[in-house]
Amino acid sequence: MSIDNYFTSGGALSDNLPRFRQRNAQRDAAQFIFESMKEYQPAVLEAPTGSGKTFAYLIPAFELGRRTIISTKTKQLMSQIAGKDISTVQQIFGQEKYTAVLKGRRNYFCHLRFFRFVYPNQGRFEKVAHWYETVVYEEIIDIPIGLFSQHEIEHITTDSWQCTGSKCEFYDICSFYRAKEHANSADIVITNHYLLMSDFALKSENEHASIFDFAEHIIMDEAHSIPDIFPRFAGTELSLKSFLKLMNENRHVFDPREIEIAAGMLSGLLESINERRYTSEIKTDILPYIEFVNRAIGEKNLEEMTNSHKRLLVNAESALGETEGVRFTDQDRGDILLNYIPLNAADKLREGLKNACLSPVFVSATLSGKGNFDYFLSETGFETDEVKKLSLDPVFDMVRQGRLLVSDSDDSIYEELAEKAKGTVLIICNSVGRMTKLTKLLKKLRPGKVYSQRDIDIKDTEGLTDTIFVGCAVFREGMDFAHTGISYVVLDKLPFEYPDDLVLKEHAENIKKNGQEPFMDYFLPRAVIYYRQAVGRLLRHEDDKGVWIILDKRLDTKNYGKYFSSVLKDVPRIDSIDEATAFLEEKHA
Repeated sequence: MSIDNYFTSGGALSDNLPRFRQRNAQRDAAQFIFESMKEYQPAVLEAPTGSGKTFAYLIPAFELGRRTIISTKTKQLMSQIAGKDISTVQQIFGQEKYTAVLKGRRNYFCHLRFFRFVYPNQGRFEKVAHWYETVVYEEIIDIPIGLFSQHEIEHITTDSWQCTGSKCEFYDICSFYRAKEHANSADIVITNHYLLMSDFALKSENEHASIFDFAEHIIMDEAHSIPDIFPRFAGTELSLKSFLKLMNENRHVFDPREIEIAAGMLSGLLESINERRYTSEIKTDILPYIEFVNRAIGEKNLEEMTNSHKRLLVNAESALGETEGVRFTDQDRGDILLNYIPLNAADKLREGLKNACLSPVFVSATLSGKGNFDYFLSETGFETDEVKKLSLDPVFDMVRQGRLLVSDSDDSIYEELAEKAKGTVLIICNSVGRMTKLTKLLKKLRPGKVYSQRDIDIKDTEGLTDTIFVGCAVFREGMDFAHTGISYVVLDKLPFEYPDDLVLKEHAENIKKNGQEPFMDYFLPRAVIYYRQAVGRLLRHEDDKGVWIILDKRLDTKNYGKYFSSVLKDVPRIDSIDEATAFLEEKHA
């Protein structure tokens, strides 16, 4: 069947989706993806909000019938694709494609840790022990979301540095490896970017190392996040608390004084390292702790600790090494994290991709900055002439459905919004400090109706209308507020990142060394992408109306403002909140 026929009124999708609306953008996206996959051509697709991009890539994947991995950023979207969208497509094709889901190790039950730490101490883990009785016969045991505390989860799950793989006595019934086996025999695999990028990082070093078996195609949804996610896996993150945790879990072989000394040394580091620092600046403070715990663990020669200890030492060598990249140290929830991020990760990403599939498809609503894909392609290791590219026009009638107000950043406008705005207001800030200040101000003006991203999870926003949400990147990129009756999206400033951040500063220096201009070639395209993510929060359906408020006159006064202005280029401008409320009230006239 022609791809077009799936997406017409009266076509296969409309027969299976009660609320289906024919969208030319969805048809064009599906045709583009189908042709790219058919020809094994790497492809980049920018499909705007509301275009129905999930079915636009699922239909071609099923039509071609080749092994395909589909990756997205969040577990929520993974669940939607696997639990809802895939079944719809299977009904259309009348065949049972074998599909599987694979998540990271921490999402699966670990028998070894359960029988080592929980089973002998059921009085302390009563809820976990009772739950285990209900799932003991399941082939793959997933950890339920929200049921257990973090402390309980740590005792029934494992991660890459703790897992002993095939050496484990429970390997044959391991939930993660069973899920992995299912995934590697499936036609369609649903996963997330974090696990997939980990796989790419492995394959960039060794083509035979893998989490996923080779696929003909990999489709990456929400692909705009990949340039920021992959370098973390191409590099290293070392938790200093992991050494202490290893000692505590095997405390029967340690002198209590050793654990006490290690805990005291870590506590001292937590007091002295309270902000992001270059690791080289505090290396002499960190080394005594690492040397002490390394010696204490190594002397015990305990088999249960050997593999985990070796992995920690490999990470320590990388985090404290001298190879090209940025090394920095952060404090995070009672832990000290040593990070190493390579600055030129694009070549590794490309190598990992080459060893993972024949052709990738990158899909997102926001991939272009400065009117082209140059930034995204450079960060993923592709030349522009190697890749098929398509950027679709907005689905919604922005001129009819929206209005734009550009003003100076002034708290008085927030006071006016709190007083006059009807419908939900989403405010996006550039920093946690600014978010905190605005939240405090607005809570006084509208008690019980203001939430920051620290106060609430998106799943808890159901039924909340006429509410003010204040957040940063989390709200800008990863949450859908359509169900809250959103009427305003406010950008407190144009979303430029702070160039004095250690990682960004090193990126800027590296870009300069390569003969490029950091602002124009790095900071600006990233800011335009973030801007497009933010404005995309507003209109989600054809009958929505809304107002964008940009509290930054640089949109009009700076030459680079044209790259931001082009996003809402034809949207009529207004000059006041009163005009905004009048426009929105027309909706009910």
